[in-house]
Amino acid sequence: MSDMRKTDSRVCRTKLLLHRSLATLIHEKSYDAIVVKEIIARANVARSTFYAHFYGKGDLLLSSIRQVLAAAREHLPELSDPVDRLLYFSLPMLQHIEAHLQQAPVDATRPGQRQVHRRLNRLLIEQLEADIRRVPLDRITSAMPPELLAKHLVSTFLVVIDWWLHRRPAPSAREAHDLYRSLVVPTLRTVRRD
Repeated sequence: MSDMRKTDSRVCRTKLLLHRSLATLIHEKSYDAIVVKEIIARANVARSTFYAHFYGKGDLLLSSIRQVLAAAREHLPELSDPVDRLLYFSLPMLQHIEAHLQQAPVDATRPGQRQVHRRLNRLLIEQLEADIRRVPLDRITSAMPPELLAKHLVSTFLVVIDWWLHRRPAPSAREAHDLYRSLVVPTLRTVRRD
């Protein structure tokens, strides 16, 4: 049993190093310009080890996004407000970006950032649409198509990220989160049944 824990611990540590490596590189250069060789060199991981866990950098990016979202969901109180449950991703995702911004300045106009946003957009829409469908109908009316509401929440989030990354000096992640909520919470409150 202890060998299994050691293996699990090593796998988790390796994946964490790879996630951090990619995140740091994304804030240093265009995502399109990043190659696996740079990721593994920064993480000090063998190429074979990388490919034992991931198909390529796109798979690593999706895994990184999923990891941030899963960690955010774990810290969500079970009895929280349905609106808060839908927006669980906002502050943790912004804090994740902020932590890496402090390590390396980001050029938000870099075209490669669009690739990251496209993957984040797709993954968040899928998860939010599923979450919206799970919300009890006495909480949110079925008059709002879940896919439309999910797209609205995610596209607004990406607009806030783009705005935030262009601001100098940039507001804190908490301030950006509060601005995001001020844009979307009124919509969510209006689709709730009274």
